[in-house]
Amino acid sequence: MWRFQRLRCRCKNNRSAAVTNQPLSGRQGKALAACYFYYFAILGLLIPYLGVYFSELGFDSLEIGQLMSILFATRMLAPNLWAYLADRYGQRVRFIQGGSLLAALIFAISLSNNTFTTLAWVLFGYTFFWNGILPQLEVVTLASLGKNSHHYGRIRSFGSAGFIALVLMAGAWFERHGSASLPWIGLGLFALLTLASLWLREPTPAARPSDQHGSFLATLFTPSMVLFLLASTLLQASYGPYYTFFVLYMADVGVGETLAGVMVALGVLAEIGLFALAPRLLARFALADLLLAVALVTALRWGLTWQMQGSEIGQLCVQALHGISFGLGHACAIQYIHRSFASHDQGKAQAIYASIAFGLGGAAGAWLAGVSWHNGSGAAVTWAGAAVAALVAMVILLWFKQQQRLASALATSS
Repeated sequence: MWRFQRLRCRCKNNRSAAVTNQPLSGRQGKALAACYFYYFAILGLLIPYLGVYFSELGFDSLEIGQLMSILFATRMLAPNLWAYLADRYGQRVRFIQGGSLLAALIFAISLSNNTFTTLAWVLFGYTFFWNGILPQLEVVTLASLGKNSHHYGRIRSFGSAGFIALVLMAGAWFERHGSASLPWIGLGLFALLTLASLWLREPTPAARPSDQHGSFLATLFTPSMVLFLLASTLLQASYGPYYTFFVLYMADVGVGETLAGVMVALGVLAEIGLFALAPRLLARFALADLLLAVALVTALRWGLTWQMQGSEIGQLCVQALHGISFGLGHACAIQYIHRSFASHDQGKAQAIYASIAFGLGGAAGAWLAGVSWHNGSGAAVTWAGAAVAALVAMVILLWFKQQQRLASALATSS
């Protein structure tokens, strides 16, 4: 009898260990995966098709540009305010749940009123809450994973899957029925995001060595962090031509919009694959070396995007590099922020990264691409500029690597 009980205990312990080593096995992991899926499904609906919807409403290109620019403005502002409140009160899950619900309620206004002024305020309102969710979701994910934080990419890949699903399904639907149903699809996705967030539980962050590394501002203004943020901003700015003009560029060189959408989906599939490989790569290679590889591949990608022009197979191969240039780069960046800041500063840290790299970098890249594109005649200059931005980021990351070595040597000597 005693041997039987000991065997039962051993089996129970083995099952517990298995659950610990499988971050998606529990309720929290499934809720996080669902939140990422619906959050990025909304992104997959809005980024490619919101401009088309505005066009069908009768707005001209200037009005569409003004409306779309609100996405960047709220991405620079919202994450920092949300992070301050979440770090102060410590209820990150509540902020995710409340933000999802408020975004859904504000988005619903677009179902009945399509004037420019109303849509501008509605767009500002729901993107203000929606853009504030992601940094807090990142913090909850990393805190929930604990010592298994290197598995972050596996959960984040559900977001990539959601993006692909909506890009492909919504594109096929709108091609047949028009984009008039976009508000209803968007409202459904916001409602599903809200429901998924209700299953989240507030994790208890474990104390980490970085908790004794000093204040938030002291960490933020270390040479390594400044160089990292500068390089990240340049890398995201280099995506300006891709996010703004890639589909149009493919149409101009004879590839066509349909195949261009397949290329975008292929890139996101490669991103999912790199998220899955990221834990092994982070365990085997130094983070600074991986970031250097990301910058080099990104520069190569933009140069080849121009060189390949109308080659369908060539462009398919080039856009598959998205897995390294974005997927691996984002996984490395999230890990570096997570390791560098104290647990009680994680919300502010992730928000600063999102607002500077994606907000400022994305806005600058889109604006500069618009200035240099000239209806396609400036494509060569634009893609070259994107490649140069990535190469400059690589030079900065070499400096970043030296700073990392210096900091490690000082820590060892002390």
